[in-house]
Amino acid sequence: MLLPRRPILATLSLALLTAPSFCWAEAPFLNRDTLIAPAPRVAQPQAEQRTFSATSSQTPQVTPLPGNLETLDKVVAVVNDEIITSMQLAQRVEAIRARLQSQDPGQVPPEDVLRRQVLQQMILQDVELQIAHRAGIQVDKATLDQAVANLARANNLTPDQLRQALINQGQSWETFTADLENRILVDRLTQQEVESRVHVSPDEVKTFASQLKEIGGLSFDLQQIFIALPNNPTPDAVSAARQQAEKIREQLVAGASFTRLATEVSNGRDALQGGRLGWVKAGELPPSIAQILLQVKAGEISPIIPGPTGFHIFKVLDVKHEAPTVTEVKAAVIFLRAGNGLQLQEAEARARDIQRALEGGARFGELARSYSQDPATAAKGGEVGWVAPGQLPDVLERTLLSLAPDAVSDPIRTADGIYLLQSQGQRQVPVGEQQVMAAARMQLYNRMVRERMEEWQRRIRDGAYVEILDPSLRAATA
Repeated sequence: MLLPRRPILATLSLALLTAPSFCWAEAPFLNRDTLIAPAPRVAQPQAEQRTFSATSSQTPQVTPLPGNLETLDKVVAVVNDEIITSMQLAQRVEAIRARLQSQDPGQVPPEDVLRRQVLQQMILQDVELQIAHRAGIQVDKATLDQAVANLARANNLTPDQLRQALINQGQSWETFTADLENRILVDRLTQQEVESRVHVSPDEVKTFASQLKEIGGLSFDLQQIFIALPNNPTPDAVSAARQQAEKIREQLVAGASFTRLATEVSNGRDALQGGRLGWVKAGELPPSIAQILLQVKAGEISPIIPGPTGFHIFKVLDVKHEAPTVTEVKAAVIFLRAGNGLQLQEAEARARDIQRALEGGARFGELARSYSQDPATAAKGGEVGWVAPGQLPDVLERTLLSLAPDAVSDPIRTADGIYLLQSQGQRQVPVGEQQVMAAARMQLYNRMVRERMEEWQRRIRDGAYVEILDPSLRAATA
């Protein structure tokens, strides 16, 4: 089995049954949940990608709307060549309102503010999905079934029990699976457009490794309010954004609810989570932010922190000082050798057969003994043992870290063949001298992914043609 290089982010932790809906685009500040393994690396034909700026001379062709639309459903926004309706917006608003109410009762923002914020989130989601479809990214039934199984297992349920639990909460199973499919599409798009293009140099890792010995065990539980700058901001625009941030911080220091203000005014993707970022390792924050937060005590509001795209205000909910650790995964593998042409087709067909057998209840170890072509592990039922960061190629390590215990990945195509991976558990181990470099690489990589993700999301949003037809929803976009 091949064992070269580098780690990534994210383990599956989704308490679905405590949430009123599955809002797939509400990604945390760092370490976003990845529900499934990356898509098999199969070449896709280049699809034409058309985006439009607000001043574009080429407007998108919108599907003709029925003449009696107002009696059916009102269109509130056009996003490139698709629409968002009042019914879609109302459903999302209701789900997010219920979740915010459960998180911080009494701090849900006014209806008009919440609708505007939710619409902005939906617009970005639509842009991402449109790009994914144009790029030829697809999700097959086996992948969707595996994602459902992973989520069910993470909640100690079977897929049937998960379905019944959602129905009991008044949620539509069809809507749930459609949202899950959309999240997988966007995960795969961002893996392709952002994560795969992030590279950490050996010199950067070496420099950061020395710092990691001091801050590697430090983490912050954070909320954030982010005030974005426009593209190519003028000095007046920067000054206006700074003044807005100062007024918001004054309200926070005077006792205003951080959750409510974040939901009302933040431009961050976490706004509709009340600005909650969760626990973030100090090493995964930009240095300019980490250095300031080191001076902020639990329960306090940070100073205004300028960044390349806007101004940040944080609330430090808690601070942890622990011994630095890295995540190791106990793994098993089924490997099918494949080259090009017929051999590849045969391997892909065999991988699909194995996946169906696993879904039908077959044991991973038995299938590994029968079919795996990795001589080092096949006789042991595919068991690799505990895998530390840096021991696997990127795509395989990303997969293992994203899997819930006992979950099995999609087939993953690499240069030498096709892999199916099983996570048999995870553990945190102290960072020794040998692990320092791997831990440094992981935290630097996570930091850079987040920074690039924000830049990419902003670029595709600004490049899209967006027209908000409901005047009451336009104020927040001004």
